[in-house]
Amino acid sequence: MKDLGFDLGKPAPQKTRAKTAPKKSVPNTKKPESASLADLNFKVSPEFRREFKMWASSNDMSQKAVLEQSFELLKQSYR
Repeated sequence: MKDLGFDLGKPAPQKTRAKTAPKKSVPNTKKPESASLADLNFKVSPEFRREFKMWASSNDMSQKAVLEQSFELLKQSYR
């Protein structure tokens, strides 16, 4: 290289990562207890959401109960 007349100095030292223990794997093959609840998330249109909530409320049912009973009826219709 050609001398440019000024000193750039030493390059900055490379940062080293601290050694960490390997991550422990979490078993995700166990079935959750039937008494516990799990999230079920999906997107629906605002119109469907409003109609679903209104129907559940006007029939004194929780949204969870409406979904569960609806799914049971759907499964029966496919048998």
